[in-house]
Amino acid sequence: MSELVNALLAQLPDGSTWLASAATDVAPIGETWRVTTSSSAFTATAVILATPAHAAARLLATAAPPLSAICGEVPYVSTASVAMSWPRGEVAHPLAGTGFVVARRHSALRITACSWVTSKWPGRAPDEMVLLRAFLGGARDPDVTALSNAELIEIVTRDISAAVGIATPPVFSRIHRWIDAGAQHDVGHEDRLRRLEAYLQETPGLFLAGSGFRSIGVPDCVAEGRRAAATAADYVKMRQ
Repeated sequence: MSELVNALLAQLPDGSTWLASAATDVAPIGETWRVTTSSSAFTATAVILATPAHAAARLLATAAPPLSAICGEVPYVSTASVAMSWPRGEVAHPLAGTGFVVARRHSALRITACSWVTSKWPGRAPDEMVLLRAFLGGARDPDVTALSNAELIEIVTRDISAAVGIATPPVFSRIHRWIDAGAQHDVGHEDRLRRLEAYLQETPGLFLAGSGFRSIGVPDCVAEGRRAAATAADYVKMRQ
C-alpha cells in the first residue's frame, strides 16, 4: 500500500499535498467549499471526501445534515492483521497458492483468512524465509482487537500451525489493528446509496469516494477514485 501511495505522491506537483493535517470541517461558502484543517483552511471549487463513511459523516454534520446522517448509517467492523515469518524448512506445506479463507461454520480456527505473502509477491522476505499474514475480527469476532499482542500472536501461531503444518514459533511478527476500518455493505446498502446520490445532486461541488460507498477491495477503490476525480474535474471546468 505504501508503494501505491508513494507512486501517486511522486506524480503530484510540489506543495500540492498537506501531510499530518487532518480535515476538521467542510462547509459551502457561496459557490465554493471551505475546508478547515488542524493547521489552516482553504477554499476549493470541488471537494472529494475519500474517507471512511463515518469520517465523512463527522465532516458534513453541520454543512449537510442529511448527507451526514446517511454516511453515518454505514456499519463498520474492526479487524487485526498479524504478519509472521518462519524459515522455509519449518513449513511443511508447499504454499503453492495465495492463501485461504476460513469457512466459519466448519472450522475451529479463530482467524478469518491467511495470505501467503511470499507466494503472492516477490521480494517481501529473504529467499530462505516465508512470510504469512493472518486476519482476525470482523462482525463475528468484534472484540478481538482488544486482545494483547501476545494473545493475538498465540492465536495466530496456533491456527496457522494447524493449517499449514508448522511446529516452531515464528521468528518475526508484526501486528496492525484496524479500528472501525471495515465497511459492511449489508442488506439495504443499495437503497442507502440511492438516497446518498439524490442528496449529492442537490450539493454541487461535493463528491464522495471510498470503501464505505461503492467500493470494497483496492481495485474497486482505485476505479471509484478515478471516477470521482474525473467527475470533479468536469465540474470545475464547467465553473470556469
